[in-house]
Amino acid sequence: MDDQSDGREGNAGKNPKLPVPGKRNILITSALPYVNNIPRLGTISGCVLSADVYDRYCRLRRYIVIYICGTDEYGTATETKAKDENCTPQQICDKL
Repeated sequence: MDDQSDGREGNAGKNPKLPVPGKRNILITSALPYVNNIPRLGTISGCVLSADVYDRYCRLRRYIVIYICGTDEYGTATETKAKDENCTPQQICDKL
């Protein structure tokens, strides 16, 4: 694949994607998954799956795509879950 097609390889920041004039430039975001419950299929389909499918479709069409998703490391529910499991919010987000 070309260098514009894959932001999933962990090289964020090394080759930042910029809008390309005259091309289809798309920014895709998805809802943040929360860590206050056990991950399940409903969590994936509710916050990540549709955005991921659209991202893959756009890449197949050779659009310039940036897909952003993450976790809520600063929410109260995350802090509470981390305290319950004796770890940091970052560790609980990485785990789940």
